[in-house]
Amino acid sequence: MIDLMPLLAAALFGASPVSPPQPSFDCAKATHLLEKTICKSDALSQLDRAVAESYREKLGIVFDKASFRTQQRNWQQVLRTHCARVCAAADVERDYTRQLDFLDKFREEDWSANYKTADVAYLHIDHQGSLQFLFTIKRDLEDDKPETLCAMGGDMIATFLDIAPTSKARWVDDGGKCTVDFAFDRDKTGNVTRIAVSGSDGCRRYCPNKQYMIDDNYLPDNAWAVGNQ
Repeated sequence: MIDLMPLLAAALFGASPVSPPQPSFDCAKATHLLEKTICKSDALSQLDRAVAESYREKLGIVFDKASFRTQQRNWQQVLRTHCARVCAAADVERDYTRQLDFLDKFREEDWSANYKTADVAYLHIDHQGSLQFLFTIKRDLEDDKPETLCAMGGDMIATFLDIAPTSKARWVDDGGKCTVDFAFDRDKTGNVTRIAVSGSDGCRRYCPNKQYMIDDNYLPDNAWAVGNQ
């Protein structure tokens, strides 16, 4: 016997049937087996849209957008390769869940300034939203006896001085003796190609022998892995 109550309620109160979840692409144009598998499943459609939304959100704050885009494209290519002939919904759900977990937890990236000498500098970024980031800077003398030449970080939060485009950020210690400035070189797509770091004279206290400084130009050094390879 057909239950007429939901239809009656919809007629009386003007409620419309709940439409099924849609993925981030048009199912009417789906051609690949992976796309068709996703379109057949409400759960996979929801996962696909969640991954797309999380990716766009994180792409808005990450500095090394080029590597981040590459990670997403590589993940998609691996997924499509796995579904070239046979596409198990359970496997697709597993791979999407892993990628969503990576994107949801994403906050950190690494930059480095390497030289032909044994002097190597590192910059670690921990995003705290779109306008602030925790940072750690370390300069090492890498030889038979590694030595830390400069080290600063922990709870140091730099804040952007401009909103759009975000090209300059700054951190100042409590006493105002050490000021660290970050200048971001960006290409036309918004990808940061270089971070120039400069510190005031008061920042020498983070370098034990005072002969070195934290000043340097840092380039992206990220190696985000595709989780389901």
